[in-house]
Amino acid sequence: MENNYLKKKIQTIINNFNAKKFSYVISKSLGYLKKFPQTVILYNLLGSSYQNIGEYNKATDVFIKGLELDSNNIAIKNNLATCYKYLLQYEDAENLYREIIEINPKYINAYVNLGNLKRDINKLSEAVELYETANKISPNNQIILYLLALAHQGLGGFEKSIEY
Repeated sequence: MENNYLKKKIQTIINNFNAKKFSYVISKSLGYLKKFPQTVILYNLLGSSYQNIGEYNKATDVFIKGLELDSNNIAIKNNLATCYKYLLQYEDAENLYREIIEINPKYINAYVNLGNLKRDINKLSEAVELYETANKISPNNQIILYLLALAHQGLGGFEKSIEY
């Protein structure tokens, strides 16, 4: 009974998250975490909501708590790394993205997010390598092709940029 109840409530929270109703998600997640503190998905939803409203320090704290319960949760690690990036903690972000890639070499988001971090700190050649790896995993992904085009353009490789 309690399991079905919680599943339905979590689905409602996910629906509201997808509708970008982050205040609702924060309120409900905090309430359910008091009752069900071992529910890892609630930490990811709560942290992601804080992240979406620019509360990166709060999001970081929540993601860390979630990882204390499930240290190999790739989604939470990815979101935490993104928080670190926004907080300009580039080394911490890079280490987490690389850790994710080590755990799951097919996890495209880690390559793309690490590539974006490299692009943001003007290491465009490294960004291209990461995007190309992502493109091998998911060929013809429009987002990855767009990122490759931008990175090549930034490097002055206009022909390659047009190709992508």
